[in-house]
Amino acid sequence: MSSTKTNKAHTKSKKPWYKELHWQIFIGLALGCLVGVSIRFFSLPTEYFTPVFSMGGKIFLRLLKMVVLPLVIASLLLGVMGVGSTKELSRLGSRTMLYYIVTSLLSITTGLIFVNLISPGTRVSVDIEGMTGKTLDAPTSFSDILLRMIPENPFHSMAAVPFDMLGVLFFIIALGVFSLQVTKEQRKPLADFAESINAIMLKMVEGILILAPIGVFCLVADIVTDVGMGVFMSLGWYLITVILALAFHFLVIIPFIYFLIRKENPYDYMKQMSPALLTAFSSASSAATLSLTMDCTQKNKKVSSKVSSIVLPLGATVNMDGTALYEGVAVLFIAQLMGVDLDMGQQFLILLTALLASIGAAGIPHAGLAMMVVILEVVGLPLEATGLLLAVDRIVDMARTAVNVWSDSVGAAVIEKVIEPQKQ
Repeated sequence: MSSTKTNKAHTKSKKPWYKELHWQIFIGLALGCLVGVSIRFFSLPTEYFTPVFSMGGKIFLRLLKMVVLPLVIASLLLGVMGVGSTKELSRLGSRTMLYYIVTSLLSITTGLIFVNLISPGTRVSVDIEGMTGKTLDAPTSFSDILLRMIPENPFHSMAAVPFDMLGVLFFIIALGVFSLQVTKEQRKPLADFAESINAIMLKMVEGILILAPIGVFCLVADIVTDVGMGVFMSLGWYLITVILALAFHFLVIIPFIYFLIRKENPYDYMKQMSPALLTAFSSASSAATLSLTMDCTQKNKKVSSKVSSIVLPLGATVNMDGTALYEGVAVLFIAQLMGVDLDMGQQFLILLTALLASIGAAGIPHAGLAMMVVILEVVGLPLEATGLLLAVDRIVDMARTAVNVWSDSVGAAVIEKVIEPQKQ
């Protein structure tokens, strides 16, 4: 009798499917595509629609970005201070970095395999000369990236637009580590302050997520309305190669790692993370999605805040599986297009350089395209060739960002299982 009442209560408490956030976001994404295609198909005046879509998308992204910095500072500080000792922190950090390196290397290898099998650059003919004016500014060198990790003024790193994530992470981790060297009474005010800020920011994220379906609709409708279809025909094989490689890493490799460590169905976890994954896809920004990623892992998967508050902010900065995969495919595509034959040694150099460049890439739209300039310089390809990819980069950026966030999410769950194997 009691079990019947329990089942009825459970059924009654379960929300209808259309009230679930991930379904609402998916509907917003689908409607955005439909509206964008309809506007182009019927040749409606875009000047009446794109400003509205653009403003709606920008407002949603600004709201998400608004909470990222205080949430990262508070949660990361709590995570480091909550570990309890520098030895335990070192144990967590070493396993986190090992996961990042392994998944990044696997993603780049996947990209190189697909681009060599399909050879997209030998199947198309594109006018490179018409793109020579569309170059990107080369990013800083690797030594500059390493130096940038140590901020001269941490408050300047926090106030910069966009804020310097590497500098902020280094300072907050250092602050948390050295707080473990003082007495509990001395670090208690800092811990209480961080806990209060973290709780308030999570509530703020919940409020912002109410607007997620509308924000995703505006972002997608704006993209589909603006991007023409002609360029997809000329770069179709390149798009097919990148998307297939990203899909294989997203649907096969990362889930296999999850299943191997946790012995659970990875696609159930993917469903739990779908609000964050869909938002990452539509916004093309892992940094803007970070607050939602943390919310989904802690509430839907019940990953401990001790693990997620360290793994996810670090992952949003240094774990860029999708970006690393894309960079390898894009450089080899350009080489094939220009008739340059790269041997396995040069391709291995691309693999290592893409891994380092992906670590330096910021979690913002088009960051991977900018970092690709480093790889082009290493292998001796002209920087002007990056202009070829600008027209379709937004679509690819959306897909690779979803891969980045999915890898971070799986990393949090996997590392927790390794650190706390007894947890169910």
